[in-house]
Amino acid sequence: MYVRKYVSVQIIWHFSWLATTIFFVLACAAYFAFVYLKWTMIAIPFLPVATIGTAVAFYVGFKNNASYDRQWEARKIWSEIEHLSRFWAMILTQAKVNGLDAGVHNSMIAHRLVYRQIAWVNALKYALRNEFAIEDVDNSQHLQVTLVRKFDANQIIEFRELLAKFISPIEVDEVIDTHNICARLLTKQMDDLNSFRDEGLSTEEYIKLLDVLQALSQQQSATERINRFPFPRQYAHFSAIFVYIFILLLPFSLLNELNKNDPGMLWLMIPVSVLLSWIFYTMEKVGDSSENPFENGLNDVPMTSICRDVEIDLRSMLRETSLPDRLRPREGILM
Repeated sequence: MYVRKYVSVQIIWHFSWLATTIFFVLACAAYFAFVYLKWTMIAIPFLPVATIGTAVAFYVGFKNNASYDRQWEARKIWSEIEHLSRFWAMILTQAKVNGLDAGVHNSMIAHRLVYRQIAWVNALKYALRNEFAIEDVDNSQHLQVTLVRKFDANQIIEFRELLAKFISPIEVDEVIDTHNICARLLTKQMDDLNSFRDEGLSTEEYIKLLDVLQALSQQQSATERINRFPFPRQYAHFSAIFVYIFILLLPFSLLNELNKNDPGMLWLMIPVSVLLSWIFYTMEKVGDSSENPFENGLNDVPMTSICRDVEIDLRSMLRETSLPDRLRPREGILM
């Protein structure tokens, strides 16, 4: 997630240098053909192109609103996951066994339940960032991903090693090759929760913990729905086509418009055309950057940071003192 107030010129250039170069070449070609080759027939009326531009702007605005809704929903889901994780540990740390205060401090089962919850949020993050609904996305070449890697905003750790920090090696081997690691971890939570009840966990707390497990499963399904159901291609694809059609026609529509006012200032059509083309292109890409909020991109939900916060909060509830530091943005990016 990009957290600076203003987007740096470096990032803007990273995303738009190639497109801007193409816009410049197209405008120069139209100017050269009209002025030097005298191909006056390439000039087209400005009014129809302006009408197309207005329609395209409305269409792109609709797409961007829908894309933002997906991103905001994803962030709300992870906020709820963070809340549920804290509530889970809060109940366990205050749990009563056979009517006596016990909690995680005197129960190995309760301790495992807290640590497995930390493993679960990290497993969910890993699953979301390694599963894409759009099959032809080359993640290694994606502009957002390459930029994040360039800034080295996230320290990559082997997934098995990460899980081993919170659950036993035997359990890691048991869940690592399952079809849905997160669902399997929730099942393990249910097994241990039933064992904790057999130890004497109060019925009231048992029911509360069951409700939390159900809510966690619902939130996992919500993230998977966003991740596995891509932004409808009919909107995303045709939005890009309409923008490119407008950009292609734009320089030719400016020729007559500027030439009839002052032929000596016709050269202004080059910077004007490039600027307008860049604006529409950027509008289109802003929507693209919000379509998939879990894909390791610049505008992702900061799941790594949330997972670290959950780890710190839950381990502090266990009265542990050797805690990791909270993640800070690097180059304006918080992962």
